[in-house]
Amino acid sequence: EERLREMCPGAILPPRPEKHAGRAIEEASTRQSTQFALQRAQELENYLNALVQHPVAGQSPVLRLFLTLQDDIGTAWPEVSSSALTRLGAVAGSTTAKVAEGTTSLLEDIQKDNLAAGEDNAELLALAANEGVRMGSCIQAVPKMEGAIALLREQGERAAITGMEVSKLGKDLATTDPAMSGLFDMLSSGLLRNGRRTKRLAIELCAANSPFVAQYRLCRYERMAFADRRAALKRRLAMRGRANKQAQTLMMQQHQAAVNMGRPDQLGRYEVQTAMADEYAVSAVREADIVGATLQSEVSRIASTRLVEWSASIKVLASSMKEACAERASIWEGVKEQFRVYRFGHLSATKVGV
Repeated sequence: EERLREMCPGAILPPRPEKHAGRAIEEASTRQSTQFALQRAQELENYLNALVQHPVAGQSPVLRLFLTLQDDIGTAWPEVSSSALTRLGAVAGSTTAKVAEGTTSLLEDIQKDNLAAGEDNAELLALAANEGVRMGSCIQAVPKMEGAIALLREQGERAAITGMEVSKLGKDLATTDPAMSGLFDMLSSGLLRNGRRTKRLAIELCAANSPFVAQYRLCRYERMAFADRRAALKRRLAMRGRANKQAQTLMMQQHQAAVNMGRPDQLGRYEVQTAMADEYAVSAVREADIVGATLQSEVSRIASTRLVEWSASIKVLASSMKEACAERASIWEGVKEQFRVYRFGHLSATKVGV
């Protein structure tokens, strides 16, 4: 992923599959279950397919090398080599750079507004502002949706447990108080059916909520893409400043040469350095423009996908909630009617006995 980010600045890569907290012990163990291995393999396969179908990363030589290299990938990338010494050498060479990047990232977060002032593209400025608001809302809302679904699942489990306990109580009263035992049986049946329907609702909502979770995880990669643009702007600014400084130095040397008849070889060296600085500045401007265009294209692609998936998911969420609420209401209306019939029948039997 790090190599793809370096090769495709501005691209919004698909989120890689995360390690599940509940399977951390099994993942770290020597022997893993077949179910765990198959599930993990499916997640990695989906991730690689998403990378291959990505409009930018799919054409990257890094991804092609990873997918087509017949030999151990560690021969091309030392940081993932099977040799411990090779990995240690690669890690030692990049430790200082990673520490510097972490510190720079923190400073960039603090000075975000100042860095944004260097953006001269009005469309990208507006895009950054809009996406910032959207990502902030997504980061706040999606965990709440997942929490609500978890509460529904827990409610269904608690209702089922309570139903089983009430059923046991009804069986215990069957010999001493048959009338009360029947009421407990009806209540137990309602609790068990309500619990099953609530757990099924939680499963349906979890599946319908997956596009929102995917966008929530994608926010991190979208922020990285905007960070690529800021880094390109910083390089452009630095190269422009260097080129301007070199041009001023050349002008001073030309003026001194005209007045004092300076050394032609020294003047020629300054001219070469100025030309190289101008070339670097032009290259930095071109790179910043490419990153900006890639970023705009990626945000547009993600937005179109989000519009389709979220519209469908919202419909599924609403219909599932409506159907589940109607069914659960029907369950308890049925229990209520059973209570009424049972009570009427019990009262009638009591009068007849009297």
